[in-house]
Amino acid sequence: MKTIQVIVALFFTAPYLYAQDYTGPIIDMHIHAYNDELAGMLFGMDHWNPLKNETYKGVTTPEEQKTGTFKKFSEHNIVLALTSDGQLWDKYESDKILISGRNMPLDSLKKMAEQGKLSAIGELNPFYGGITADHESQKQNFDLAEELDLPVGFHIMPGGPPGGIYNMGLDKMRVKNANPKQLEEVLVSHPKMKIFIMHGGWPYLEDMKAMMYAHPQLHIDISAIDWILPKAEFLNFLKGLVDSGFGKRIMFGSDQMVWPETISIAIDAINSADFLTLNQKADIFYNNAANFLGLNEKEIAKHKNSLKH
Repeated sequence: MKTIQVIVALFFTAPYLYAQDYTGPIIDMHIHAYNDELAGMLFGMDHWNPLKNETYKGVTTPEEQKTGTFKKFSEHNIVLALTSDGQLWDKYESDKILISGRNMPLDSLKKMAEQGKLSAIGELNPFYGGITADHESQKQNFDLAEELDLPVGFHIMPGGPPGGIYNMGLDKMRVKNANPKQLEEVLVSHPKMKIFIMHGGWPYLEDMKAMMYAHPQLHIDISAIDWILPKAEFLNFLKGLVDSGFGKRIMFGSDQMVWPETISIAIDAINSADFLTLNQKADIFYNNAANFLGLNEKEIAKHKNSLKH
């Protein structure tokens, strides 16, 4: 009789383990801070997404971008954000912004690291210039990251909006340069480097599985694909990686640029995954990134207790 009661209880409770939305602390591993010089053409640009027939409203100024992004941080309990060019925002909310340095001389990156202001290098995006990770021009970045023990965020697909080669001036970008296998020799030659592939290596699911199997240090974020792809395609890609045993190396990211609403869309997409348990969602939204970034127990406890007061 007791066995039957246990089975009945599991029958009724098991679906809720998967159906629950995660509401704990979130680390966003892929955010952008901009000023007019860095992204003037993006401000005021609404993003039409033909894959989902949706349009995302663009902010018009750097101040509006910052304000709109921080509002989403508060709305979704985003406690940390690894932010490319985060030095533009650090003075406003330094307890949440982790600076990821890019497009600056190596000496400047090194100086920032020595001052304790640099948390990562990236995003590195030679993809836009028609260059792959194993090109000799990229070696200095990986050497420095390994020397400083800093994570690297490496961008491949998707690059820009659909058709960006033709309508966004991304004429050097090529799909043939997007496969995550381009990082294999880099990983072998820099075995101590912490690196994550931005956008999950989509659409190369099988190659991504192979890379993560062969290289245990390799992590991914699932930014952009969690809001730009049709939900069925995104969830299929995510499920393939989780089912293959890589759920502890998948990290949340939004790739929020000038469309703050995409943060909410990205979070909702992951919460809608009925194949994920609540614990697996917690790993993706927070635990995996906390481990990857090397947060200490005190920092983690502070974040996880933030909703209890």
